[in-house]
Amino acid sequence: MFSYVFMKILEMRPRSYDRRMQKASRGRTRQMKEKIAGQMPEKGHVLEIGCGTGELAGFMVERGCTVEGFDLSPSMVGAAMERLEKENLSGRFSVKCMGVEGMDDFPDENFDAVVSTLALSELSDDERRFALKHASRILKPGGRLVIADEVVPRTKVRRFIHSVARLPLLILTYLITGTSTRPISGLSSQIKETGLSVRKEERSQGDSFAFVIALKEK
Repeated sequence: MFSYVFMKILEMRPRSYDRRMQKASRGRTRQMKEKIAGQMPEKGHVLEIGCGTGELAGFMVERGCTVEGFDLSPSMVGAAMERLEKENLSGRFSVKCMGVEGMDDFPDENFDAVVSTLALSELSDDERRFALKHASRILKPGGRLVIADEVVPRTKVRRFIHSVARLPLLILTYLITGTSTRPISGLSSQIKETGLSVRKEERSQGDSFAFVIALKEK
């Protein structure tokens, strides 16, 4: 079982991050991002929480979207800026170095979609609820929230297996980076608390990974 906590180590080398994540996840990260991009409305205005190197943003731009992204890591934002210039995404993709606290500056009902991949699990519970609350606020009526992230399995047996498999990598990551991630408990419930309607939740990887789509009712 691959643990996405490993990505914290890979972030130390942002220019090779996508390639190394692709190899470490056996292609799952790219497939996930392509799946998310496929959920975007054509020519939609999208906000990406934790945009990393901008790989997903590039896929969404290919679909005709205009993407605003932000990330707390200056090195990852730097890599995203390099992608912006290399792939000539200027005017279709913009990126800021900031945390989720900056989301309160976005105007109401401004985005057709808000997306997040492997970012919410890096936040505290309060930070995550703050991000989800503002995601709901800034979505246009009929807009969608799409999240892919590590979650707590729903049964005791799977929670035990997941925690045992995850622990060695968790310790290694913390020793190297001083940071880690935490699988999310009750993600769909937290989304529903914002007033959004959860339309789909797909689980994979031993019930430890969730792909969630929620809509803002018109």
